[in-house]
Amino acid sequence: MFSNHQTESADNLSDDIFYLNKVIRHPDSDDSFKKLDTYFGDLKSGIIVVNSELKIIYFNSTSKLLFVEGKEIDSEKMPILEAIKHLLEDKAKILLYESLLNKKQLKLDSGLNLKSIQQLHVNPIGEDGFIFKFILDELFTVSASNLFKYFPELPVSYFGFDLLAGKRISIRFVSDNFGKVFPFLDQKNVLENENYFLSHIAHEDLPKFVSKLQNLKRGKNSFTYEFRMNINETEHRWFKLIAGRFNEKTEKNFWLAYLEDIHEKKTILLEREKLVYETLDEEQSRFAMELHDGLGQNLVGVNLYLSMVKENSESENNIAVCKQLIQDSILQMKSICYNLTPPELDKGLLYALDVYFGKQNELSKLIEFNFIAKQVPMNHLDLKSKYNIFRIIQEFVTNSIKYANCTQIDCTIYSKENTIYLEIKDNGIGFDLESVKKGMGLKNMHKRAFLCGAKLELETSIEQGTKLAVLF
Repeated sequence: MFSNHQTESADNLSDDIFYLNKVIRHPDSDDSFKKLDTYFGDLKSGIIVVNSELKIIYFNSTSKLLFVEGKEIDSEKMPILEAIKHLLEDKAKILLYESLLNKKQLKLDSGLNLKSIQQLHVNPIGEDGFIFKFILDELFTVSASNLFKYFPELPVSYFGFDLLAGKRISIRFVSDNFGKVFPFLDQKNVLENENYFLSHIAHEDLPKFVSKLQNLKRGKNSFTYEFRMNINETEHRWFKLIAGRFNEKTEKNFWLAYLEDIHEKKTILLEREKLVYETLDEEQSRFAMELHDGLGQNLVGVNLYLSMVKENSESENNIAVCKQLIQDSILQMKSICYNLTPPELDKGLLYALDVYFGKQNELSKLIEFNFIAKQVPMNHLDLKSKYNIFRIIQEFVTNSIKYANCTQIDCTIYSKENTIYLEIKDNGIGFDLESVKKGMGLKNMHKRAFLCGAKLELETSIEQGTKLAVLF
């Protein structure tokens, strides 16, 4: 009775509906549901068949995508108007009522609440009932949707979205397991509120997240980004986003985003990274002690014995050179030891930085170092955070001395609106930030900032010097 062409065209569908009359009149026969499922089951459109009393006698699997928890089709014989009222705006409902009363065809492409629905077609089946056909966005019903539907425990979800002005996104649809991956989000708000999803992204990660989204408009095909989402005021989870255009036929301003819950993997990775830093710091401390107590003491001893040697005309010059080399070596060794493990940090970050810049003024003959510190609260910083911030400043100074060709380095600390600003700048030649942004020094700075929860802002340009702000 039923052909195998299973057309997706609403016009062709109306040509074949006379075949349905027998099934509509006898919906309780054993094979009626199977016949309907053979005809409609695999369609990408959502199909709902109702009888003359407007009660549902069949719905295919795709039509289930129209419903969320609490609004599912409860059972067959459920009134169609009750089942789909949440899908239609008031104006669309009036047009639907008129169509049903007059038994006329209806095509709706507006007044539909779900952005995943492109059109609704209603076709009368003689005097025996109606077929409701919901034409869905093709990307909403492809194999990916089935994957997430049949494997709801996968830590991967996806949604389709439009980019809007004002750094907003409009999410059209979400995968079936979206609520499993994001149980802390209200799915209705995700679909209806353009700022809701973004508002749950961690404050530190949001600017880069939005920036990467906007790059899609500028021609970038796809991007990957790891970010945190706030579960509540004190907890967050790590997610990985892959967003882009995965079908050349899609609309110009439409993209898909696949999201993976990577919290456990990311937490382990961060713990390992932290352990690496702690191990390195312990090794640095041991190395500094061995330099100071071993090599340092030997150099001091050699210098002492050289000073006891009786100088004569032949050896005087050689001894003087040796003494100078040893004194320079002792100073250099002290500098290395200090840089490895600054003991002043035990007395606080401000004290350690004050001593550090003082020592730099002693060692440097070409660069003037200035340090200005206003009284700012540091009680919320633990020793490890102070250590990492100190290392960031140290890294900046080292790079400025090596590459900036500067004559002055200034460091200032102050607080503003419950945030501490540590700003350091040089008057050197500057550099092109894009060309060196992957350099080891900057990577280390960003890693240390992340470990202590600080934020970095770097400003530089050719011949304009370099400025680094550490916010914590």
